[in-house]
Amino acid sequence: MDDSIDSFFMYLRDLRNLSANTVEAYRRDLTHFSDFLERAGIEDLSLVDHRTLRSFLANQQTRGYSRSTVARRCACLRAFFNYLEDSGRLASNPAATLAFPLKGRKPPRFLTEVEAQRFADGAGKSPELGQRDRAIIEVLYATGIRVGELCGLKLSDVDLGTGLIRVTGKGDRERVVLAGKTAIAALEEYTRDLRPELMRDVAYTGDVVFLGKRGKPLNPREVRRIVDREFEALAGAGKVSPHTLRHTFATHMLAHGADLRSVQELLGHRNVATTQIYTHLTRADIRRAYDRSHPRA
Repeated sequence: MDDSIDSFFMYLRDLRNLSANTVEAYRRDLTHFSDFLERAGIEDLSLVDHRTLRSFLANQQTRGYSRSTVARRCACLRAFFNYLEDSGRLASNPAATLAFPLKGRKPPRFLTEVEAQRFADGAGKSPELGQRDRAIIEVLYATGIRVGELCGLKLSDVDLGTGLIRVTGKGDRERVVLAGKTAIAALEEYTRDLRPELMRDVAYTGDVVFLGKRGKPLNPREVRRIVDREFEALAGAGKVSPHTLRHTFATHMLAHGADLRSVQELLGHRNVATTQIYTHLTRADIRRAYDRSHPRA
C-alpha cells in the first residue's frame, strides 16, 4: 500500500502539477484512509470495495469532520483509485461511482460594496508599511487572485501601463487578470517608494512584489494577518481574509453584469461549476431591484 501511495504522489507532483497545498491535503486524506483500513484489518488494496469506501466516508462524518473535508477526501479517493486502475495496479476501480454531494453548503462570506469601498479607502494608514498594506488590499479586491498567487507575484508579471497582471495559479496554470486604476496607482506608489526602502538593508535582490518589514517576500500567513488586522482596525469586529476579498470580487462582478465565463477565467477556475456558487449570492440584489422597479412587483 505504501508503494502505491508514494507512486500516486509522484504522479500528482510530476504529471498533474498540482499545487503543494493540494498534494499535502491529499497526503493527509490518504493517511486517514490508511488508518481506517488498518483498523478494519484490510492490508491489500485489491480487497477494498465500494462499500468499504462508503464506510470510510461515513466514519469521517461520525468523527466530526466538516462536509467539505469529507467531500475532498472523497475526491482524493476517486483520484487515487483512478490512478491505480490506469497504471495497472488494480484490475477494477471501487471508487468509479463514489460521490459525496455537498448539501447545505454555506455561501461564502463577502463584503457589501459599501463595506469593500470603506475597507479599501481606509486601509494602509500605518506610517511605516501603509503603502504596502493598501496595495495588497487594493490588488486582492481588484483582481480576485488567491493569497498564494499574490505572494508569488513578480515585478515582471505586472504591467502598470495596461493594468494587466500575469498570475501563476493552481497546477502552475498561468492566466492574466485585470486591475483597475485605483489598484494600479496603489501598486505603483508602493513599488516606487516603499519597496526599494524595504530592500535597502538586506541581501535580497529578487523581484517578488510584496516584501515584509525585513525585506524578504511575504508568505500567505503574513498576508492573512495584514488583511485581518486592517479590517479589524476599521470595523472593530469580525474577521476578513484574502479569500473574503476573492469572494467579494466575484460577487460584485456578477452583480454588475459580468458573465459567468469571464469571472471563471479571471478567478482561474478550471470548471465553471465552481464559479456558479456565486450566482445565487446576487439573487437577493436582483429581487430587491425587481421589487423597486417593476410596477406590478
